[in-house]
Amino acid sequence: MTEAFNQYRYTVRDYVEAFDRLDLSREEGYCVKLGLFSANLTNFLPKIPEARHESLYVNLQRNLALETFDRQIMSLSDVSAFEGNMSFIDGEAKKPFIFCTFHLGSYRLIANLLIRKGYHFSTLVRQGVYEHQKEEFQNYCEGMHQRFGTPSTVNILNAQDPRVLMKILRELKEGRSLLVYLDASTGSGEENCESIDFLGQQIEVRKGIPYVSYLSGVPILPIVQYRKENLQNVLHVGKPIEAKPNETREAFSKRSIRAVYQSFEKYIARYPDQWEGWNYIHNSLVLPQENVRKISSYARSVNHTFHFNRNRYRIFELEDNYLLFDRAGYQTYEITADLKAYLMAPVVKNPKKILGENVFGELLSKSILI
Repeated sequence: MTEAFNQYRYTVRDYVEAFDRLDLSREEGYCVKLGLFSANLTNFLPKIPEARHESLYVNLQRNLALETFDRQIMSLSDVSAFEGNMSFIDGEAKKPFIFCTFHLGSYRLIANLLIRKGYHFSTLVRQGVYEHQKEEFQNYCEGMHQRFGTPSTVNILNAQDPRVLMKILRELKEGRSLLVYLDASTGSGEENCESIDFLGQQIEVRKGIPYVSYLSGVPILPIVQYRKENLQNVLHVGKPIEAKPNETREAFSKRSIRAVYQSFEKYIARYPDQWEGWNYIHNSLVLPQENVRKISSYARSVNHTFHFNRNRYRIFELEDNYLLFDRAGYQTYEITADLKAYLMAPVVKNPKKILGENVFGELLSKSILI
């Protein structure tokens, strides 16, 4: 280990110790955010026991705090490790690439490295980031220029700009590279989406980036960042993806987007507490058609007993209101305190008589009662 990394590690350990003194469970909305995180883990990584979900959620908040901390370290690439074929990035010619990455680990590391290497590139960000972090990122780039004398120029593009794909295509043809975070799931207009397998589920992803790769001839280069147990950041360079001879745009788009997401699956499964995407992956999830249960005459019997479906549903208290959260369908229903108490009983007795046939039928059809 280098002296620079040892110093970095000591500083990070102090930061982690300070973070661990916080009681996250007292923060507003903690239970709701944990519930959503737990639902996503259950649906995408079902082999992880639910008993581990809360500790993984706390670890995720710690890692996101470390990612923010790392943004202050302009020499970050000097204290990081690298895997894969670095010649794609180290080459003197600075061949343009579409660097595709996820919000995993210290995900600003790739930007730090590209600036240090003198790349001219643009980065594509969602509108909220564009509005609130553009100035901060510009200051970061300026600080890198002043400290290292790098000739790199960085443009920040708004993913919701209706002309953004044309801007990207123009810049790629001018020899600039592009840095894009694919898991942000944002883009301009209503361009076609592709349904792909991801961690055992179907998600909808946009095909704009493969389109511009095909049209410009600039290869897609997957980049993964993660943090090891010794707190060192690692950047892994994947294999370039480019169109084959006579391959159609549609065929390349499907093949490339699936290959990129597949390359990230194993890292997310290995480091689930380092992926920011758990906060929003459900927005891309293709939900299966709800199988509405038939309410048999036996089920309608006033003497039949039921149980609250604790595997699928959770009840949260938020500002004196009670919310019933469906972990499978990502739906939220506001319920009364009386209904919450009734559902949480060890056994739900005579629901038709107590709740009425309509309410009972809805609880049964949605598998709230089983």
